[in-house]
Amino acid sequence: MSTTPEFTKLIKATKAKAKKEQRKNKKFFNRIKKKKPAGLTKAFRETNDEVFKKIDCLDCSNCCKTSLAVFENPDVVRISKHFGMPKKDFIKKYLTPHPDYDYLIKILPCPFLASDNKCSIYAIRPAGCRTYPPFRLQLSDEQLDVIYDNLGICPAANEIVERVMTKFADA
Repeated sequence: MSTTPEFTKLIKATKAKAKKEQRKNKKFFNRIKKKKPAGLTKAFRETNDEVFKKIDCLDCSNCCKTSLAVFENPDVVRISKHFGMPKKDFIKKYLTPHPDYDYLIKILPCPFLASDNKCSIYAIRPAGCRTYPPFRLQLSDEQLDVIYDNLGICPAANEIVERVMTKFADA
């Protein structure tokens, strides 16, 4: 199953919206990173839960098709063991070193994305995939940067931020 026609339109609209509202979004993220308003993490978590009641990632999987997944060393050890591959062979086949993370996937769409939009290594997927998008975490500046960077990729992230931005308009 590929992305549904409805989600293809939604992804295109999400990308256009993020580009159009880039300055406004950047200003909001800079402001909340500086002020750290009380209740922000809770608002993101609650809004995340509301939005994901109506958005099913399996209808989209745009993140798996357009974003390079982060693999940290424990992920590499666990997943290469699952495939019965030496770590160095797994790295050579699937990953590229990155200065800010241990590794990034080097192939898009993600080679572990199956034709039904499901992750073929879901039970052992990398921590970065497990926590994406990071709205349920205690938000750090780095996680806020990840969210900002994904506004044009993830329709759910875009909607969550739009709702939270309304709640914290005066923050």
